[in-house]
Amino acid sequence: TLVPRHLLSEHHHIEADERLQQIKKFMTDFDKNKVQTTKYTVLSFLPKNLFEQFHRFANCYFVFIVLLNFVPQVGAIQPFVSMAPVIVILFIQAVKDLFEDYGRYKSDVEINSAECFVLKSSDDKYHKMKWSDLQVGDIVRVVCNSVIPADILLLHSSDPDGICFIETSNLDGESNLKQRMVVPKHWGDVNNHEFYPKEFKSIIECQTPNNEIYKFHGNMIPANGGEKISVNNSNLLLRGCVIRNTDYVEGIVLYAGHETKAMLNNNGPRYKRSKLERRMNTDVIYCVVLLLVMCLIGSVGNGIWASNMSNIEQAELFIPNEENGEALNPALSGFYMFWTMVILLQVLIPISLYVSMEIVKWGQVHMINSDIDLYHKETDTPIRCRALNITEDLGQIQYVFSDKTGTLTENKMIFRRCTIGGVDYPHAANGESPITFLLPNAGPVSCGLFASTQSTEKHFLDGMILFAEVIAALKETDVTPDPVLYEKLISTPYSTFACNEAIWDFFINLAICNTVVISNDSDDSVTASTTPDPYSVSTSIIPSLQSPIFTSKNGMRHEIIQHQQLPSTCPPFILLITLFPFQQISTPGAETYKPLFPNGNHAIPVNGNTNNSANIGAHFNEDGTGFYATISSFTFKYGKLVKLLNATFLNKFLNWHFQRRNVPKLNQLSKIRYEAESPDEAALVYAAHAYGCVLAHRSSHGGKESVTITLPDGGGKLEFEVLHKLPFDSTRKRMSVIVRDPRNGQITLYCKGADSAILSALRRDQQDDSNNSTDIINRTKQYLDKYGRVGLRTLCISKRVLTEAEYSEWEQLHRAAERDLENRDQMMINSFVRMEDNLELLGATGIEDRLQDGVPETIEALRQAGIQVWVVTGDKRETATNIGRSCRLIHQNDEVIELITETPEALSELLDTTISSQDNKRGKLPEIQHQTTLDFVLGTGNRDQPDTLVKEIADKFVLLARRCRSVLCCRATPLQKGMVLKLIKDKLHVMTLAIGDGANDVSMIQVADIGVGLSGQEGMQAVMSSDYALAQFRFLKKLLLVHGHWNYARLASMVLYFFYKNAAFVFLIFWFQILCGFSGGNMIEQSYLLIFNLIFTSVPPLVNGVLDKDIDAATLLKKPELYMQGIKDELYLQRTFWINMLDALYQSLIIFFFLYVIYLDTEVGLIEWGTVVTTAAVFVILIHLGIETKTWTWIHWVCQIGSVLVFFAYSLIYNIVCATCLPPSNPYFVMERVIQTGQFWFSILLVTAVALFPR
Repeated sequence: TLVPRHLLSEHHHIEADERLQQIKKFMTDFDKNKVQTTKYTVLSFLPKNLFEQFHRFANCYFVFIVLLNFVPQVGAIQPFVSMAPVIVILFIQAVKDLFEDYGRYKSDVEINSAECFVLKSSDDKYHKMKWSDLQVGDIVRVVCNSVIPADILLLHSSDPDGICFIETSNLDGESNLKQRMVVPKHWGDVNNHEFYPKEFKSIIECQTPNNEIYKFHGNMIPANGGEKISVNNSNLLLRGCVIRNTDYVEGIVLYAGHETKAMLNNNGPRYKRSKLERRMNTDVIYCVVLLLVMCLIGSVGNGIWASNMSNIEQAELFIPNEENGEALNPALSGFYMFWTMVILLQVLIPISLYVSMEIVKWGQVHMINSDIDLYHKETDTPIRCRALNITEDLGQIQYVFSDKTGTLTENKMIFRRCTIGGVDYPHAANGESPITFLLPNAGPVSCGLFASTQSTEKHFLDGMILFAEVIAALKETDVTPDPVLYEKLISTPYSTFACNEAIWDFFINLAICNTVVISNDSDDSVTASTTPDPYSVSTSIIPSLQSPIFTSKNGMRHEIIQHQQLPSTCPPFILLITLFPFQQISTPGAETYKPLFPNGNHAIPVNGNTNNSANIGAHFNEDGTGFYATISSFTFKYGKLVKLLNATFLNKFLNWHFQRRNVPKLNQLSKIRYEAESPDEAALVYAAHAYGCVLAHRSSHGGKESVTITLPDGGGKLEFEVLHKLPFDSTRKRMSVIVRDPRNGQITLYCKGADSAILSALRRDQQDDSNNSTDIINRTKQYLDKYGRVGLRTLCISKRVLTEAEYSEWEQLHRAAERDLENRDQMMINSFVRMEDNLELLGATGIEDRLQDGVPETIEALRQAGIQVWVVTGDKRETATNIGRSCRLIHQNDEVIELITETPEALSELLDTTISSQDNKRGKLPEIQHQTTLDFVLGTGNRDQPDTLVKEIADKFVLLARRCRSVLCCRATPLQKGMVLKLIKDKLHVMTLAIGDGANDVSMIQVADIGVGLSGQEGMQAVMSSDYALAQFRFLKKLLLVHGHWNYARLASMVLYFFYKNAAFVFLIFWFQILCGFSGGNMIEQSYLLIFNLIFTSVPPLVNGVLDKDIDAATLLKKPELYMQGIKDELYLQRTFWINMLDALYQSLIIFFFLYVIYLDTEVGLIEWGTVVTTAAVFVILIHLGIETKTWTWIHWVCQIGSVLVFFAYSLIYNIVCATCLPPSNPYFVMERVIQTGQFWFSILLVTAVALFPR
């Protein structure tokens, strides 16, 4: 609860109102608007960062080793020297964390220092103030193109209609504009548009801070004690959004700082543990066990030597006596030696492996982000890796769960068909018909405009080919009206049409039952003063032609329209013309068109979308000559390029012609553009637009919203008062708008939604002429099934006429639900459902959503790779099945098993029957059957079915589903998508990937091991929740089959190599213990021991982890079955781990004992011999990696040779400069002497060859 802060300064109000005194106390506890996203401060960085780093077992282990070195009885290495590796690792990690946090600090300073205008109660004026000083209850003003500093309740807008537009891309990635409305004015002069902040003294009740950016509700209590006024998300401006197309807005701060919804959604980077990393942790435990065994052997061996000192001559050289000269107790000596061995053999636990993996994964992410094949040029969208630590999981995916709409399809909706009153209107010319002119006694001139200088001649060019193709991009907004439907629509004069006529209500529903934002070409919002009337008629424009002449083969001359410099709003056209020797007009995929209006009374209207080329259809008959024109996309297959067409001339010519026919002008229509939150809404609004029912204006006056549509053929305007909007949600699967019809003053609810949601809510009428008659409903269902079978997305359109009493009763209950702060969501849904009943069916629509490029090939490749592909969609079964066949999810010869039931019991029985049938056909085999597809409908007719599925019949479902090659789940809600994935993941213990493009896919994406979001038409919510963001589904093929395979192979090899090289080096020290009485002695110089893995052999495996390619990309794409290597985890098994450990054991034996024999009778000292052993180990371990390397680049050569040179350079310099740095060893001039002997080089070559011979 809060009040305006200027009210708190009015002490007489505070003292007189006890509630205001309590509110003032509460408001002192509210956060200021300062944000701090940094993890550390100057004082807390060191302790806090170390505390976080010591959460890793490996770091704690090595600190323990360092502490052991300070114990004199067990110390094996100089204590301060032993700290070096740990300090280096901790330092590198700390520097990384510091840079990351410093970036956050700079961002915080920049944000907190930003300025906004805040009302000061002292002078009642707005003053600049830093964001960080803003407080809850402040009145702020935000100007156009400025970022909103806090969560603000909108009190006033410069727009006289009380609306403003915001861009939420900073919050959810969506760039389309969203409309917000001021709260109903209840203070001061309600009829005065001006806003005087000090007059606003209402008390505001709202939710506690939460992270639901799409949900908000609260109440405003007027100062005069009137009835509570409900406020919701449409009145809230969220921090981080940007004001667009509105001069300024004013509002009161509700949430500030870390309590804003944007900050509550700031969860930091995503972190997941990969499958390989989990396996690696198991192997680290094996190494710990192996270390303990070796230490135990050393302890026992030392005890044996200590107890037999009198019998072993060399014992006293290695087993020291007590300080008083007495023999050391064997048990105590063995105990000390156990811890000494832990220090000596500490390298067996790869401390640098964790940091190395982070570096390699960073490099792999860079390689993926840099792949030009994963870049979508059309939308300028590259791939984005948002999770940096699961790159190798891309190579082990077993199940892919995909959404359909926008993921497999383009989500660019094209209005294809509709049915009204049980009659189907196919719209055969939609998106297919070329520009066609029917000339006297001549065939049509397809796809072009031309004027013949011999137009009076009665013959045409035989064999002359010229084509015209409109190259401007076509979108889902192109609609060519169905001629029969358009004729029927305008056949009744507007002055006399009946208000209950289904055809008019159908298009009115399409036009107003939505949440689209109306804009113009310059991205300025259309306001009351700027809204163009797309159907006004101005002065006739007759084009003047001064065109060059084109001469055909037979000498016939044609005027070709000349290309000029095109304005930015006019797309260029390519003129290509073809004459055919027909007498009829033909359009691809459509029946023959004949003159529709022989008397020339009507014309088919033009779709006025500016985002694409105009769709134009027209017909007139003059002096007995037929004329038909339509513009759309036409594929250029053959013909001859003539010249670029001047789009300005095209507009002039068509406007001149259409004005004669009373059809809207192109340049007027082009001023209106719609921005919708979903492509479905845009397609329906543009469809209504194409038929002349144009959504032209939205406004809000005094808390009352209205929407204006213009009517076709100069029919004027209709302004509907919007009483309520019932937004779409996944539970109801529909949205509605309640309006007062200006035609008769009736209150009407217009509703659109899924067929399952609408048909079940229809009013049952017995009259045969009713829109809800059994015959019309059955025919509509048939058409819906027909639309679904050809892959169209279907929506049912309906309405309900309310009496004043019905509406008044419902409104009271609805207002009570709005004011409830505890159970508001459920009460609102119940209120919506109560209103959306007894509906009258108007018709249905079929919208095409084409498959994306490369989807069938991608699914087929994933299948060949051994990956199971599931499609989980909310669409109806017929639509999903058709798309499934189109994308090769379902093959022609597949057996399709359908699970469609009304009750859980029936589902259980059907599963039993189906499983038994499959057992009889194929035997009781758990393996995948390659000729079976499961078509499963979720939640049909029973809301409780999903829970029942998980709890009671999950095992049966999984048993059947795992045997099918494909599974197609239809009618799935967003929650059910995640539940299905989780069911398979938990029951089968498989690696899963989910891919989707919308908010309804977020649940599925978050549950999967890897979530992939597509940057599609439904906003960026899926991307914001994903691990990887792609532009197209087809990119998944290379991401998994190539990068996934490479990353898995690289990391698996690198991890095994780290275990191998550490073990090989440690075994060398262990073998020496046999010769030194398990005394903890060491022949390797201490500095080598500490930096061998940190410097000498660290860089080459990192390069391999980023750049190595066992198979080239072309082969991996050509043979997807190679991906099975990752699915079966063939490269990193327990078997491969132990094979590498045995390899390390073998090589250490060869290195140690061969060199022991070679130098047995020489005068080489212990450190000198240890230097030879170390050199041999460096050569063997690096060449071992070279043998494992599949692809050599110059970087590989530089790192391999460079590592050897670094080793020799360090040894030569260190032996001279720091010979006595680490007593008791003294390596002075050791390497200099050794490399001058032939025995050294011979032994290195021999040992390397023998050690690597098995490889």
